[in-house]
Amino acid sequence: MKKAKYKQVMDFYKEYINKNELNDGELLPSESQMAEKFDFSRDTIRRALDQLEKQGVVSRERGKGTFYKNPENFVKEKRIAVITTYLSNYIFPNIISGIEEVVSSKHYTLNLANTDNDPNKERKHLKKIMDNGVDGLIIEPTKSAVDTHNMDLYQELKEKNIPFVMLNAYYRELDPSYAIVNDYKGGYKATQYLMQLGHRNIAGVFKEDDLQGVFRLKGFKKALSDYGVDPESAEVGTYITSQISSYPYHWMDKMLSHKNRPTAVVCYNDQIAVDVVKAIIDNGLKVPDDISVVSYDDSILATATNVRLTSVRHPKEELGRHAARLLFNMLEIGVEKPRFLYNPELVVRDSCKELRRR
Repeated sequence: MKKAKYKQVMDFYKEYINKNELNDGELLPSESQMAEKFDFSRDTIRRALDQLEKQGVVSRERGKGTFYKNPENFVKEKRIAVITTYLSNYIFPNIISGIEEVVSSKHYTLNLANTDNDPNKERKHLKKIMDNGVDGLIIEPTKSAVDTHNMDLYQELKEKNIPFVMLNAYYRELDPSYAIVNDYKGGYKATQYLMQLGHRNIAGVFKEDDLQGVFRLKGFKKALSDYGVDPESAEVGTYITSQISSYPYHWMDKMLSHKNRPTAVVCYNDQIAVDVVKAIIDNGLKVPDDISVVSYDDSILATATNVRLTSVRHPKEELGRHAARLLFNMLEIGVEKPRFLYNPELVVRDSCKELRRR
């Protein structure tokens, strides 16, 4: 298969440099000379030079020409890539802010991407960063509770000695470096608080295709068990990423039609809790007078409505900073698989009420 025209031009320039044993800063054949030699358009020649400039092989000065750039004298831009499931909403801007604080202090450039929790998009971004070259990667895995996705690309990262840190969750099969919240303990504390307020008929709604939801549900069930409630008797709703916009509201609406409706609900996160609270209010009930609600993440949504949510704290900026520090521990001093586990605390507000038994 014949090479693209611009790649033919790139090859010629590289052969010319090697054949003539050029020194740094020596003049190379001009665009017009190359266009005439190959009978290619000037746009094709410029495309080739653009690529060579990106690779650090040449430099160009308007009105003067194109010059050889000795790689030994070239200071490579140092880059860190960050891939999250989401980027512009909820807690993610705060996490990115924490990462950026550390990365910029190390004089690295930050490249951002998001997957929308889609393994195919994760694959696309992983390929892209390896093609473009980065020094390190911080990534929040997609659908981390499902079978490991894109294992071949993670192995390729290892083979290319590109260190990576997983954020918020991790693929267990990879046994990687990570910065995460102890979601098991967070789910336990949220449920324990309701138990201490006297609630025993407690429902829960959790995401099941991400590891965070799996662990929060386990913590929920353990707290029920520790306080003498059979975990299998509790009403539990589970949903996947594609159901996030509809499931929580409809699930809560259905729970409220039960004769023995729950007196309290533990929600996977604040985003879900907002929909749960809306369903409660739309049914003519009040939070916390009729039903108590505990949430997770302590995001801006926790205090964005009239119902100020009691919520398990996610460290956000702090977790971002820790993820970046772990990565630099790998890059700068060769630490193998550094890890950070944050033990969350409960932020108590107005969405829970003590249940007085008759």
